[in-house]
Amino acid sequence: MGFQSLHAFWLFDWFGPPEPLPPYVLEHPGVSENAVYGVGSGKNFLEAKTRALNDIATQLRSDVRSITSVRKNSAEESRADQQITVLTRRVIDNYTVLDETHAGGTVYLLIEYRR
Repeated sequence: MGFQSLHAFWLFDWFGPPEPLPPYVLEHPGVSENAVYGVGSGKNFLEAKTRALNDIATQLRSDVRSITSVRKNSAEESRADQQITVLTRRVIDNYTVLDETHAGGTVYLLIEYRR
């Protein structure tokens, strides 16, 4: 075995094979009927949790509801009213950490927030 082969073997043995990323990092689970999922990564648990909760908050912030009503006063005149509600403030305290994975010195979290 030559020096280069031994050197490559030693590096592989020292660092080990690369750890696979969790599937939710590669494909975001998104939103279901009853829950919103947040994905976060960081140098530690707290940083990953903060990013996952921010991910959930961003998805909830885009929850826009619209109600349109049309009233017809006469054959020539009609009026449309539209009420748009944007939900921007919500306390996210009812969450569950579904998965915590450590790969390559990074912590990955999958958090579920039940609506």
